[in-house]
This record gives sequence, structure tokens and C-alpha cells, in this order.
Amino acid sequence: MSKRAACCVLYGLAGAAGLVVAPYAQAADTTHVGTGKNSTLQGISGSQPVSDSENASHGPVDETKDAALQSTVNGVKADNRHNQPGSGAAQAGPVTDADLYGQMRIQAGQYAAQNMHQILVGDFTCDGQPDRIAGWVDHDNPDGPFFDVLFVTRNGGTLSSEMKLIPFAQDKQFALCIADDTAPPPMSWQQVEPDYVRDVVGNANLCTTAVRIEDFICDTPQFYWNNTADKKGDHWVFYRN
Repeated sequence: MSKRAACCVLYGLAGAAGLVVAPYAQAADTTHVGTGKNSTLQGISGSQPVSDSENASHGPVDETKDAALQSTVNGVKADNRHNQPGSGAAQAGPVTDADLYGQMRIQAGQYAAQNMHQILVGDFTCDGQPDRIAGWVDHDNPDGPFFDVLFVTRNGGTLSSEMKLIPFAQDKQFALCIADDTAPPPMSWQQVEPDYVRDVVGNANLCTTAVRIEDFICDTPQFYWNNTADKKGDHWVFYRN
């Protein structure tokens, strides 16, 4: 059965503030997001999530202690696509802002958080605990631009992350169609029925909360959490009509 999620949609803007708020199903916490060099944006809580991914993805990163995470960050390349093994005992609980930005440094480099970015907060893995998902337009990648999506979860008590690099290309299935320099593709979520993930997406074992990335031109890329990782170790499943 699907679980309603209490989520925040936060849009970080350097030097200015813009908010998109979705109606909430449960009480959610107000979250502060630092974006740009010195700017801070306060977000407002909302409802649930939705989305998908394929080959342009960073592999999962596992961390179980903040101390272990901090000691790992400095030596990791910005384009890291491999597992970062955790150490110490796994601790169940929600993903925090510190977890999100720590994983962002590991997966995308120490300056990634300076990009204007969006954050979704809610239960995207159907485990009853809040996860965090960040998205931003990546102009630094020489093969880009991409829309980078970082999924950070603590499923089973182990902190882990996966990063998807979505290109802007109308001739690819795993892509967004249009890159708008004035506004990023907004992220949102959608609660679907179990028969939808079984009959349409093709896997009855997926969480029924989808993470969506919209460009309002082509069919929406969606991502669904699967407790069972694929051969590459990825849990987030991409789907698009």
C-alpha cells in the first residue's frame, strides 16, 4: 500500500527567493536551503513525490556516520560514480540537510551546492522515513548541460545516494526536451496506484510514489524506488511514456 508523504518543494535562488508549495497530507517541517554564495532560502512544507532514471547515473553511495562522510569528502572526485562504503552501525531515521549536502559534495563536488537548486523532502521509498532529493541545472559538465538529480535515502538504516544526469535532447528517451536558461525543470511527485507500477511501469515491487521532472514539452521523466538494486547497484528506476 502506498504511503502519503509530507514533502517540501524548495527552490533555491541566489540573491532572490522563489517558492513552489504543494498541499500537504501530513505535518512537515520548514527547511532552510543554502544556495548561491551567501544566500539562504526558507521553504514551506508540502505533500508527496515522483520520477525516473536510466544510464546517465552515478552509482549508489553508502554512508552510515556523518564523521565517516566528512572524512571521505575531500578525496572524492566531482564525477564520482562508484560506491562509497559506510562504516559503523547503521542508524535508522530521516535524511537530514547535513546528509544531503554531504552526499552532494561526494557525488557532484564541493561547489555543487552553490548552484541554484530545488529540494523535495518526503517518503519516496515507502519506508515511512523522509528522504531528500535535490535537482539543479549543471552547466559545468563538458558534455552538458544536464539536469542533475541527487536521491539521498536512509533505507534500512544505511545512508546512500544515487545521482542521475539527465541530458536535454529531444531524440533520446532518457532526457528532457528543452533547456530553459530562465527557469529549471521543476521537480514534483505523484502518488500512483499499485496496479499502475505493475501494469504500466512494469514492476509491482516499486514504491508507488513517483518523482517527476517536468519540462512541459515532452513526456515527463519519472523515477521510482525499488528495494532490490539492479546489476549496477542502482535502486531508482526510470520510466517515461
